Amino acid sequence: MHPIEHYETLRRGREELLKRAEYERMVRKAKVDHILNRNIHHAAIWLGIRLVNLGKKLEQFGYFTEARHSHSSYTPTRP
Repeated sequence: MHPIEHYETLRRGREELLKRAEYERMVRKAKVDHILNRNIHHAAIWLGIRLVNLGKKLEQFGYFTEARHSHSSYTPTRP
């Protein structure tokens, strides 16, 4: 084997390893992004359910009807 051919083989092998490493980084990043998006989605659903339940409890105790009467004199104006 000539030294030039050996160098070319090493260079191709290195390029292949770099491509494989880049692909593995992209796959790892995609998995992390998917998990983060899923967690954010679950957190948003959880928060929405809690806010709806809180609103129902406040309506049950009549908080909203009292709040509407106290602010009924306010009328927004447009410039």
